[in-house]
Amino acid sequence: MSSHEDLAQQIRALSDAEAVRALAALVEERGLLADTAQLPGADELRDAVATGDREAYLRPGGPVVTDGELARVALEGTATLDDGLAAVVGEAVEYAQGPMDRFDLAAVSVAALVITLLQTEVTAKRDTHGKWSLTIRKQAVRDSALGRLLTALLSQLTGGK
Repeated sequence: MSSHEDLAQQIRALSDAEAVRALAALVEERGLLADTAQLPGADELRDAVATGDREAYLRPGGPVVTDGELARVALEGTATLDDGLAAVVGEAVEYAQGPMDRFDLAAVSVAALVITLLQTEVTAKRDTHGKWSLTIRKQAVRDSALGRLLTALLSQLTGGK
């Protein structure tokens, strides 16, 4: 198994499509892919973030994060959690670089994959009126992998606003 820095370089070298495939493979490997079906769609997630307190994570007018960038940040952040997860991330990266044969991601948003992966840190709830809200249970830490991941997720959902 390559070192954490080698794995981080491999992740950064992924194309956007490969990064999204690797993230989907990681979520599937962890047995969480079915959980994405319970999450709101991209538009509903944007609405949920728009009503929440996001100043701790975003600078107004910051750059918008693409699906591929968000997937790469999620992969790198997950790989830093422990060696076992790093090995699974490495396998997902190798899988993503091969021919695509399993995932139809048209129905699954990258934001939903990231929220599913972070289910211990982010909760999506629907109220009795059908409105979604996101709750983030972690203070923003600018230098942490989780802080970078939450910032990237919120940037993508809000268009950098």
